[in-house]
Order: sequence, then C-alpha cells, then structure tokens
Amino acid sequence: MKKLIILTLLLSGGAWAKTCDYLSKIADDNSMHYGTKYSYTVQGTKGFRSYFHSAPSSECKLKGVFIIQNDSVIAYQEFKNENQTWLYVMYIDKNGNDTSGWVKAKDFKLFGRLSPIN
Repeated sequence: MKKLIILTLLLSGGAWAKTCDYLSKIADDNSMHYGTKYSYTVQGTKGFRSYFHSAPSSECKLKGVFIIQNDSVIAYQEFKNENQTWLYVMYIDKNGNDTSGWVKAKDFKLFGRLSPIN
C-alpha cells in the first residue's frame, strides 16, 4: 500500500510539472507582450514575499524563489488566469544573476517606463 501511495504522489507531481509546462506555453502564445517597456516594484510590508511561478497558476509556484518589498523587476508579458493578472518578469540581483518567471500582478506597483512612449 505504501508503494502505491508514493507512486501516486510521484505521478501527480510529474503531472503538475507537465501541466505547468503546457500552461506556460499557452500563456506565452496568448499573453499581451510588453517588450521591455515597464518596470515594477514589489509592494507590501516588511517580510512580504512575492513568489515566482513556472506558469501563471498558483499550482506552479517555485519553492524558495521569491523577491521582497522594494525589489524591482522588468515585466515582459501579462496574462489573465485564475481570476487574476499575472506578469512574466525578470529580476536581476546585486551580483548580476537573473531570475525569470510568472508573478501575481497584485504584488507589484508600476515603477516606471523603460522605453520611450510611442
């Protein structure tokens, strides 16, 4: 019985990974693309974390990958899923390492525009 439960857990985890990959492709193909126009800053109180996701779904949260209050990102895409707006962003840390993924737009405020207004 234990083997069946473990196998079921492993398979369901793998299924979610495939679902997240599929959803990420759907979002990429159907989202509003910004280019590199907008910069956003994480809003919230001290200790708040905005988690990265591999796809625009709460089920696709990347454990331990987050940014905190006042961190800035560049937003490339916007997609609506699960009754909320998601942004595909890139964060660059102080060492020049970058992290990209989907975040909940409600965690951010518009900080500025990076490209000229057309």
